Amino acid sequence: MSVNLDDLVLGSASQDEDGATAMRAGQIVCACPASLPRADITDHRLTLAMGFGLAVLAQALVLTVLPEQSRLIAPSAERVGWPFTLLLIGAAMASFPAAMLVDSFGRRAAFGLGASLGAAGGALCAFAISKGNFFGLCLGAFWLGLAQGFALFYRHIAAQGAPRDGLIVLAGGAGAALLTPLFVSLLESPGAMLLAAAGLHIAALALSVRMPHARFGKPGPVERRLSRAFVIATIAGALAWFVMSAGMLHGPLTLAVCSAAPAFIGGAMGWHLFSMYGPAALAARWPALFPPLPIVGIGLAAMLLGAAAVLSAASVASVTAGLLAIGMGWGAVNVAALRLLHEGARPSRLALALHDVCLLGAAAAGALVF
Repeated sequence: MSVNLDDLVLGSASQDEDGATAMRAGQIVCACPASLPRADITDHRLTLAMGFGLAVLAQALVLTVLPEQSRLIAPSAERVGWPFTLLLIGAAMASFPAAMLVDSFGRRAAFGLGASLGAAGGALCAFAISKGNFFGLCLGAFWLGLAQGFALFYRHIAAQGAPRDGLIVLAGGAGAALLTPLFVSLLESPGAMLLAAAGLHIAALALSVRMPHARFGKPGPVERRLSRAFVIATIAGALAWFVMSAGMLHGPLTLAVCSAAPAFIGGAMGWHLFSMYGPAALAARWPALFPPLPIVGIGLAAMLLGAAAVLSAASVASVTAGLLAIGMGWGAVNVAALRLLHEGARPSRLALALHDVCLLGAAAAGALVF
């Protein structure tokens, strides 16, 4: 069938020889052939997992140096936790824009925007520590937090197809965390680590153009009310993020005070992040081993034990073990929360944004309280 330009403009109501209905006035179609077959523009779990993994690796490099650099250039001891807290506040503030932009402007634009903010934030943090500018460090950390808020939506996007797909995306963070010790050993200075984090966000920006613009297929029913499962997932997740942020802030500082080498601190944070996302890989492979409600209790108990070990600061070994326990407990709770959210009726995008705001707000409170 050939399409005449006049028909496109005037919208003829006639039929062609094959009986196909011609275009009508006001009808909007794409007259250009698709550049990719339909199978190549539907959801890619691997692409989503890689994008999330790049964000996790960038986060690991930032967290390796941010607490210690904050301590060195902060004007007073009370402000040491400000950059880390602003990172979490930025992530919380990005939750609603991420939810809106993913649906309104498409995934490529939304995740590309988040990665751009991360690249700018990493570069600004590197510049700030080279000049001893605490305000610049706070602003750069805030931008990095905005990028993390966008990156957290990778798991929700994947889980819209099936909860297991969301777990696979979370498992991508475990693979990325294993690369942290290698990056730390190659990048000796804090500034180089922050610039590398900016480069990883640029790589995520390049990867975002390979993502589908939107999800194909008819979406499932949307739950308009806050269900019991949503409330349990949000409260348990908030508790887990509260404890995790306190451990992430005080763990590297305590290891530095205990005279641990920077390479050891970077390795410890890498294994901490691996323990955070490792349970998702196991849950994706053996979901029967992770019943949501029992796993919530087990995970929170493990986190409390780990937090006690970190706060006691008895030795380098005990602090490291505490970080690993916090990470595994956090991973278990978030696996359970993801299943509670996405098994059954599909949560609305506002509900998902509210869930992430509660989690990240609790994380910011954990960084401020301890």
